[in-house]
Amino acid sequence: MGSPAQEVTDLVVAALDGLADPGSAGGPRLLVDAVSAVLCPRLDAPGAVLQRATWRTGASEICVHGVDATHLPLLQAATRRMRHRHPLMVANAQGDLTPVTARTAAGGSLAWRRSPARAFLVDLGGWDQQVSLPLRGGAEVSAVVLARSGRDFGERELALLAAVQPALRALDRHVRLLARWRDGAGTAAGAAAGSARACGLTGREIGVLQCLSEGLTAAAVAHRLGCSVRTVTTHTTSLYRKLGVHDRLSAVLEAQRRGILPAVSPAPTTTRTPTTPRGRR
Repeated sequence: MGSPAQEVTDLVVAALDGLADPGSAGGPRLLVDAVSAVLCPRLDAPGAVLQRATWRTGASEICVHGVDATHLPLLQAATRRMRHRHPLMVANAQGDLTPVTARTAAGGSLAWRRSPARAFLVDLGGWDQQVSLPLRGGAEVSAVVLARSGRDFGERELALLAAVQPALRALDRHVRLLARWRDGAGTAAGAAAGSARACGLTGREIGVLQCLSEGLTAAAVAHRLGCSVRTVTTHTTSLYRKLGVHDRLSAVLEAQRRGILPAVSPAPTTTRTPTTPRGRR
């Protein structure tokens, strides 16, 4: 049995599994409204943003909750223009995944008041405080960012974000794995999703199946998906039953046969030209 925190992560990920439909037109995604519906009332934050950005170029994908959708172009332009000066994004890019307020990340109240990121936030929605719940950092930064006006976010609110962070990071990894599955299917992505639904496979089971096709052990699958080995075993047993197989190799082959996984072309064989032994003509 995993730790209590791990069991909570498994439970939350399973509960949110249906929110990221791998067969939807836009592909699998972490829905900001579902996350914000839990976090915004508890943090007294009227607005939240789920942001993914490529640090080198500033190209970003942004989903909003409690923010006028017409502001999306402004947010994307601000990301490109100010990412090297926004204290939360800088910390994220440096690999610091600790939930933190913008005031703390900036180095104090005075530095935050002088920040162009704060001025933009005030102009956007009248908010002057921000807090970030990072999902990943480095070359690609991603975080749920919440905003409000007045008092800064306190220790209890940061503790809440730290408590839910493992679950959201696990869900983010799961969604990215499903996106890789769709990308691997290429133009047949819709057919692959239809075949998976016909077999009754859940998004979580597809994620496990994708990992099995890469030859990962149960422990490695658990690490990638952010769940326990016991949960991986449960999903593996279920997908074996749905595919009518009894081992991982058969599961991958059957999934390829049904079009759920892309078929792997056999490696080309090379024919060696016989050589004449030395001394013979």
